[in-house]
Amino acid sequence: MDKAHFNTFIFSNADKIYYYLYCILRNSDDTVEVLTNTIEECWYERKNYEHTDLTYVFKTARKLAKAQIFKSDDLKTTNSIEGCPVNSNPAMVRFCNLTEKLSPIQAEIMCLRSMVRLKLDEIAIVVELGINNVQSMLANVRKEIRAQIDPNDILNDLTAHEIIPKYYSGLTTIEEEEQLRLFFLRRDLAGIPDMDRELFQVFLKMGNEEMPKICSEQLLLRIKEIQKPKKTSLYSRLFRK
Repeated sequence: MDKAHFNTFIFSNADKIYYYLYCILRNSDDTVEVLTNTIEECWYERKNYEHTDLTYVFKTARKLAKAQIFKSDDLKTTNSIEGCPVNSNPAMVRFCNLTEKLSPIQAEIMCLRSMVRLKLDEIAIVVELGINNVQSMLANVRKEIRAQIDPNDILNDLTAHEIIPKYYSGLTTIEEEEQLRLFFLRRDLAGIPDMDRELFQVFLKMGNEEMPKICSEQLLLRIKEIQKPKKTSLYSRLFRK
């Protein structure tokens, strides 16, 4: 993969990588650090994967994020969403609140599906679980989140749209979920339960959010730094001897 392909690939997915890492780390500073380390590792390993291979990038990001958590002195502080610059993004704050009581792996799977929009087999590769486990976990997480939005009327009316029951069973394809997103954008889902409308709007907003500007600027500087050619003149080599 050449430099042009790498940069196009990375920058077109940088926002998704950022929010996936933030979903794991829940700390803006750590997220930026791990994001830049992820990009650097992917740059040096770019010959070993295709420029469309998102699973490699997210596996790398996950590995580095877990290492960051492991070396953290205070995990509770690391996982706090209070007072972080990312709080300027209401959609992400809402996601963190909705997934706060879930296990880390549940939050990851929900993020990879709803925001990054990976297929089930791709998610399975990233989180190193079987596809059936991923599908089952995704279904349970969706129901738990819906229960938080509508605690007194859990799953009462799922017949307003034919895809909704499949969605809560974890059986919808990416294409069907994109169809639901499109319906919400067009406001075509008349009669859809309010709790489902809120749920899809959260993930619709999340999937189109850009990372904070300061993070984007730091990432750009870091990429320029690691891609800067290291030229050594003949004279300098002679003087070193």
